[in-house]
Amino acid sequence: MKIISIFLIFSYFLLAQESYTIISFSPFYTYGKYSDQTPSYSKAVYGSVNFNGDLIFSSGVDLIKLDNTNWSYNQNSMFFLGIKKLSSIYLKVAGAYIKGSYEDDFFSEFNYRDENISLTTELVYDINWNYFGVAYNYFSSSKGFQTLKASNFTLRFDKFLDYNTYISFRPNLYYENSSKKFLSLSSKLTYWFSSDLIANLSFTFGNRRYYFDNDLLTIYNQYDVQKFVAGAGLDYSIIDEITFSGGYQYTKFEKFNINYFFAGFRAKIFF
Repeated sequence: MKIISIFLIFSYFLLAQESYTIISFSPFYTYGKYSDQTPSYSKAVYGSVNFNGDLIFSSGVDLIKLDNTNWSYNQNSMFFLGIKKLSSIYLKVAGAYIKGSYEDDFFSEFNYRDENISLTTELVYDINWNYFGVAYNYFSSSKGFQTLKASNFTLRFDKFLDYNTYISFRPNLYYENSSKKFLSLSSKLTYWFSSDLIANLSFTFGNRRYYFDNDLLTIYNQYDVQKFVAGAGLDYSIIDEITFSGGYQYTKFEKFNINYFFAGFRAKIFF
C-alpha cells in the first residue's frame, strides 16, 4: 500500500551554509480517497538532528489504515536517514521497514501479512549549489509464500535557477527479478515567495513501482504500476521555529487513482 509524500521535511542539507545544530519534530496527517471510494488515513511523525549540515540523522514512523466496506488493511512503517558531508560530496544512506496486514470481512482465506524492506545509498555532488547525484535502491517484498526483489537506479539533477527558484529532476530505472523494467521521470519546482512562504509543484511521468524518495522518506510500495503523479504544497512559517504545511496530491495507477490531502507542522530548535 502507499505511503504519502510529505514535502520538504528532510532537505536541510541543501541549505547547509552556517554553523548550527537543529533538532526538528514533524507530525503529519494525510487523508486519501481511492477511485472505488475506499478511504485511507495516515498518521506520521518524523524527527531529525542536523549538526551544522555536515551530519544529519532522521527517522520517522507512519501508521496507515485503509477501510473498505469489505476489507481493511493496516500498515506500520519505520524510516531512517543518515547524511554525511565529505567536502563537496554528500553520502546518503536511507531505508524503510514496512509491515502490513490485510483482513477480508467475508473470506478469511484471503487474509495475508506482508513485509517489505527498502535500502538506498546515494552520492550527491555539490557544485555551487547545483546538485548531481546517483542512487541505488534495493527493495524486497514478502507476501505469504511470494517474494519479490527489485532494484531502482535514480539520477539527481537539482539547480537553483535564481535566489527564489529551485528545480529538480529524478530519472528512474526500475528492474525486478521477473525481468520487468520501468522508466519514469520526476520533477519538482520550489519557489520562495518570501523567507516565510514557500510553494512547490511536483510531477511524475512514465511508469514506476516501489519508488523510495530518500529526501522525504516516503515510499510508493504498491505492486500496481504508477503512471502519473501531480502534487502541490505550501509551507508557511509563523516564526523561524514553527512551519505549517499543507497540500494535495493526485496519483494515477494502472487500474485506479487516489486523491490525497495532507497537513502538518514542523517545530525546530536551533542551537
